[in-house]
Amino acid sequence: MVLIALALYLAVGVSSALLIVKVSAALRGASHGAPRVHDAYEAAFLAGGPARVADAALAALHTDGRVVIGGPGVVTALRQVAHDPVEREVFRALAAAPSGALPVLRQEVMRSPAVQEIGHALAARGLMTPPRQHSGLAAWGLAQGIVCLVGLPLSLVATVVQFMGSGHQPVGLPFVLMALPALIPGMVIGFNQANRAGRRVAPHGRRALRSYSAAHAHAAPGVVAFVALRGVRALPDPELRAQLTGAARLGRGSRSTVSHSTYAYGGGADSPACSEAVWCASSGSGSGCGSGSGGSGGGSSCGSSSGSSCGSSSGSSCGSSSSS
Repeated sequence: MVLIALALYLAVGVSSALLIVKVSAALRGASHGAPRVHDAYEAAFLAGGPARVADAALAALHTDGRVVIGGPGVVTALRQVAHDPVEREVFRALAAAPSGALPVLRQEVMRSPAVQEIGHALAARGLMTPPRQHSGLAAWGLAQGIVCLVGLPLSLVATVVQFMGSGHQPVGLPFVLMALPALIPGMVIGFNQANRAGRRVAPHGRRALRSYSAAHAHAAPGVVAFVALRGVRALPDPELRAQLTGAARLGRGSRSTVSHSTYAYGGGADSPACSEAVWCASSGSGSGCGSGSGGSGGGSSCGSSSGSSCGSSSGSSCGSSSSS
């Protein structure tokens, strides 16, 4: 039993050390360029993913009277004047959806080219990690955590066998006591590193978002910046807040929607179905395409930065996490 315990210590120790080193190196390698957020939509993508971007645009259009979001979740265009590419996507999607259903419109905007391009631009500057780029490391950490977790009851079984086969001879330290100092740290390290590798907002991205938030802390932000930094749950308009949070809940339950690709944002996790070639979910308090608490103000993400992810190619984005 002593030799088995020594082999266990060696295997878990080597695996844990290599995993920590490789994940740390990968995260450092993802951070390059100036950690700066260029506009409120980039802040929204970092804070809540495509869902937060769509919510920010819809809130801005409703607030200044260019669209009306009324019950039961219907959007009507009053003045089709767009001030940026994301707003143009809202009007384009609205024209293609005669019913004007808010949940459908919101999802279409999330996966639109203009919103997806925000994720690409952030990834190009090292503020986010492209989908699946660290999926191997995340799988390694998850596998180590699960193996160590399963090893806990197995060590108890081995201890019973140890004492049953000993007769009246002394057996020394029970195997479970020898194994626990290896299994418990191995489990914690494995799950922790899987979580780190699954995050889609890079260290530079988190710093850039904090800087952007600090710069707007004492100013009166526009609606887009307000929603980007605080989410729709902070909107003062109760009807608009209810409509957007309701649309987020409906989107979260639909597997036909685009979901978090591998983007974990700082918050919780919403991950319905996943589509390749899209960023779903987000960061700081992430959320994903077709899902919603992050986009609606609570944090969420794909695979959760608490990292979760739905696969996608490394250049893509739709970009959800527990707080990073």
